[in-house]
Amino acid sequence: MKNVFRIGTLLIAMLVILPGILMAGGRQEQAGEKKIDLSIALHLDPGHPVFKIGERLRDTLPQKTNGRISTKILGLEVGGERDQIEGCSNGEYDITLGGSVPLTLYAPQFAAPDLPFIFPDTQSSRKLYEGELGKRMNEALIKKGNMRLVGLTYRPPRHLTANKPIRTTDDLRGLKLRVPQIATWVKVWNSLGALTSPIAWPEVYTSLQTGVIEAQENPVDILWNSRIYEVQKYLIETGHVYSFFHWLMNEKFHNSLSDSDRKIVLDSIAEVTKWGDDYIMGMEGDLFKKLTTEGKMQAIKPDMKAFMTKAYPVLQELAKEYDPEVAKYLMSFFTK
Repeated sequence: MKNVFRIGTLLIAMLVILPGILMAGGRQEQAGEKKIDLSIALHLDPGHPVFKIGERLRDTLPQKTNGRISTKILGLEVGGERDQIEGCSNGEYDITLGGSVPLTLYAPQFAAPDLPFIFPDTQSSRKLYEGELGKRMNEALIKKGNMRLVGLTYRPPRHLTANKPIRTTDDLRGLKLRVPQIATWVKVWNSLGALTSPIAWPEVYTSLQTGVIEAQENPVDILWNSRIYEVQKYLIETGHVYSFFHWLMNEKFHNSLSDSDRKIVLDSIAEVTKWGDDYIMGMEGDLFKKLTTEGKMQAIKPDMKAFMTKAYPVLQELAKEYDPEVAKYLMSFFTK
């Protein structure tokens, strides 16, 4: 009889206690389960427009989660672009930003978005990141780099500047042109007749001033912020590269997130990159106007069809180095 009484008492206690335990568990799950400290590595100066996107992400995540996801930005103090890309790959940082380096290092067969003299606009370049091609690109990044692409940020197209008018490829013959030390870019510009020089960026202004080089190429934000208009007379609207900044997330960190937290983080990245694209595109038009008014540069629209035609043989050879579907897409621009 005593045993029956004890069992009855135990059952009653369980009926009283169990709902409280279940409710507490439900409240814990609703609260998001755990606190997350997220690090964002950016290789840009804090004054750069894209740095503002990182700051917006840093502020958005704590706001959306009542501080449960805290974020911090690490800048150039932890290294340059390659250092930070490799750090994210190794798990030192959760999210990082890359220009051309991520694809070149970890998915070279897809590293075609910044090839010069192919894409007529940003949307044409963006298609390489979409559909089946984009899926396979990301698979390569995950497999070889332990990172996945989680967002893109618009970059203004690159334009040529010079101290003489450039309207046709004939005007490029013998032109002493500074380009970054990117093998594909060097090959293309040399095929057009320019004499390329890989002068380090900090030396470009002085080299233009003294005549060591006669021309360079960059987006309008860099042209304005670096005061290139003081040492170059002509802004040639080549728009020869349409590329992006890449937002990357460490794969282990991505997989460690709960479904709900992953959605919060990815949705926040989508929101801030959309805001960033609008911000940069608006700034781009203003800066172009400043270069031609306050900077007194003369804008020239060159014969871009002639540039593409002359670059075609070397671009055709370079295309063979990419994934066959990427190469097919690249060459499609020469049959339109």
